[in-house]
Amino acid sequence: MEIKLICMDLDGTALQSDRKSFSPRLSAALDAAHAKGIAIVPVTGRQYGLLPPAVTGHPVWENLVVTCNGGQIYRLGTGQRLFGLDIEEAALRQLLEIAEKFHIPVEFSVDSRLHLTQASYDAQLPQENLRFHVHTILAQSGVIVDSLEPLCRQAVEKAQFPWIPPEIGAQVEAALHNVAVSAVWASKTSMEITHPDASKGQGLAALCRLLGISAGNVLALGDSGNDESMLRCAGLGVAMGNAPDALKAIADAVTESCDRDGAAIAIEKYCL
Repeated sequence: MEIKLICMDLDGTALQSDRKSFSPRLSAALDAAHAKGIAIVPVTGRQYGLLPPAVTGHPVWENLVVTCNGGQIYRLGTGQRLFGLDIEEAALRQLLEIAEKFHIPVEFSVDSRLHLTQASYDAQLPQENLRFHVHTILAQSGVIVDSLEPLCRQAVEKAQFPWIPPEIGAQVEAALHNVAVSAVWASKTSMEITHPDASKGQGLAALCRLLGISAGNVLALGDSGNDESMLRCAGLGVAMGNAPDALKAIADAVTESCDRDGAAIAIEKYCL
């Protein structure tokens, strides 16, 4: 199989533990793949304005990026949006009802700014696994509002339930089945929510149309539930060693974990 496009998740896959940078080995592998004529596109749950320096720092392969779990495609550098799907107003109101019913925090993203109430913010503070989200992401792009209801009439690119207690996770997931959205587990206790037609798999398919590349010539790398559709769509779907067993089971191959340069190893093996 000839790889013509690398689609790589960022957090937990390509980024180091600082969630900002690539390892020297991965940077070298990406540069070498680019030199061979292979296109490289990050495919992430992050919004465009929250992309890390590793992506926005003008690497030689910089061109396109898929954000919001496949809901948006941008041209890097210019910020031009080539493709975008926003959540419908009725669905946003249902999300607010679910958050209220289960007493969980909820955030709406508009132009990469995460809007949330003070109560939602306070609910996240004690959670150790949300330290990066609270102290980095929200510190950079969080907006405290009295109510999210007025935002239901705006272009919300992504919503999320950042903290779902494990004991009610199945109930929240079941409630979302009745809402016209695409909801995926970003971690064991958080869900990312986008337009029903948005997924990383759909984002990969849209990329292939833009670039004139068959999905069969794509290497996809991911580590969590929101990467499943992308790994299934790609000709070669590779799960990280730190991925859950369910993702490893559907992947074509499994590489080393993120902190052991698994993404670089996969690119070296299958592309170089």
